[in-house]
Amino acid sequence: MHETKCMLIERNGLRCMLCGKEFKYWQINWHHIKPKYASKEDGEQPDNSYANGSLLCVECHKYVHQYSWHDPVYQNLMHIIRSNKM
Repeated sequence: MHETKCMLIERNGLRCMLCGKEFKYWQINWHHIKPKYASKEDGEQPDNSYANGSLLCVECHKYVHQYSWHDPVYQNLMHIIRSNKM
């Protein structure tokens, strides 16, 4: 497991940072707040840091990936995630 996902779980538990529900380890995904593709578009390396990470259940992870990085809906969802993060 990636060290950032471990750190996210240690500090936040196995709770989805969007819907707030508790899940089993295999039901939670590590999501990049600034997606890897957006970093590449900006000429940057993907940011795998704790600050750019979040934990999402499978359903919420699918949901946020319906929107692009620049979409206001996506930005609002990331604001919710940041506010739920420890």
